[in-house]
Amino acid sequence: MAVEHSTRRHNHRGGSRNGDPLRVVIAGGGIAAIEAVLALRHTVGMRPEITVVAPNAEFAYRPLAPVEPFGIGETMSVRLERIASDLRFVLVEDALRRVDPERSTAITLQGLELGYDALLLATGATAEPAVPGALTYTGPESTAEIRALLAAVAGGAARRVALAVPAPVRWSLPLYELAVLLARHARRNGVTLEISVFTHEEQPLEVFGKRASDSVRQLLAVETISLKTSAAPVLVREGGLRIANEEPIDADAVLALPRQVVEPIPGIPQGPDGFVPTDVLMRIDGLSRAWAAGDVTWFPIKQGGLAAQQADVAASGIAALIDPEIEVRPFRPRLRAAMITGGSPRYMRSPAGSSDRDSAATTAPLWWPPAKVAGRLLAPYLADLEGDRQQTTLQDLAEPERDADRELDHLDAVELALTAADLDARGRDYAGALRWLEAAERLNLVLPYEYACKRERWMVQGEAAEREPR
Repeated sequence: MAVEHSTRRHNHRGGSRNGDPLRVVIAGGGIAAIEAVLALRHTVGMRPEITVVAPNAEFAYRPLAPVEPFGIGETMSVRLERIASDLRFVLVEDALRRVDPERSTAITLQGLELGYDALLLATGATAEPAVPGALTYTGPESTAEIRALLAAVAGGAARRVALAVPAPVRWSLPLYELAVLLARHARRNGVTLEISVFTHEEQPLEVFGKRASDSVRQLLAVETISLKTSAAPVLVREGGLRIANEEPIDADAVLALPRQVVEPIPGIPQGPDGFVPTDVLMRIDGLSRAWAAGDVTWFPIKQGGLAAQQADVAASGIAALIDPEIEVRPFRPRLRAAMITGGSPRYMRSPAGSSDRDSAATTAPLWWPPAKVAGRLLAPYLADLEGDRQQTTLQDLAEPERDADRELDHLDAVELALTAADLDARGRDYAGALRWLEAAERLNLVLPYEYACKRERWMVQGEAAEREPR
């Protein structure tokens, strides 16, 4: 796609002297990038001219990746071309190579020069092994390796599995999901498996506070998963996991989370491990009209919901170039996460750095729509793409302690949808049964394993029924 570079001059309000729209270049094709586009369109409509530079042809909903190897769900993906058509931006299938701040120009790997009036860096980070010798879990890319681990467990080659959260990692939720899913998978298949979690954290998932930590600790205990906190995994050697200042731990397989780094981006200031420094308004230090959001930034917790919050802040700063009346609020992280368990998810919410009084952990949704990534605009947008029309923006819900019946009501709604699916399938209305499963999946994020299997069977039976002579 050819994109012309222009050198328009702008007045103090951010508009061009000749009335041309503000040129916004967004580098990246993930959560922060799409949330930023949504926020700009939501705030200032079609006034900015938006170009998104992305090396990926599809937007992948990575937080659901842990469930895919276990057969209870799959990573959602949407063609970026479709999103570009919906949101009216120019999509450049390329990657950012460098930035020339003096010329206000972003240069791509293919040599394309994109002039900008506002730049948003949302290129993410690169996962690198943090525990040498371990299987490093990086998301959808690790699905085949996790399946191979499951095969080793089923075949008896792996009877002791250790899961490791090394010291550089501040977002440990995927590892706890994998531990619980692995335990339930082994029990479902009649396999005896010893699972241990070793983490540098003082408490499991400690960024959410004591209530969430207690909830995770209880869940691990129910699944007979041993937990050792304040233990820093270092490396795997000779069939054992080495913990700093401790004796080696025997394990047939070790699964670890990675450290994150950012490759050099000429023209962009970068700190340790390549992360980009910003202020609380997400403006890149030392650069004019340049913002950053998501994993590429200095903020130590790398999580999709926080990336979306940073993108909202950056987008409001860019929108204020068009309309100075727009309020730009600083980034104040509010953690929201849904832990997939194979049964009812555990929803957790907490303002970062707050007291435990402000945190919540429950099996009922704490926001609506109940998305894995609680993006203010992204969650409703993706729900709408799936045909489940929701409100325009994400809404926080009261915690069940202040709405005592809501947790039971939510569980009842999921059970009702699953029962209705069974009834429709019994009557050979497989299309109806599948629609009910979609409803249950939206409420519960993923289907219980039994119903994930039924979905596969009903899809085949439905296709066969359509071929039958009438």
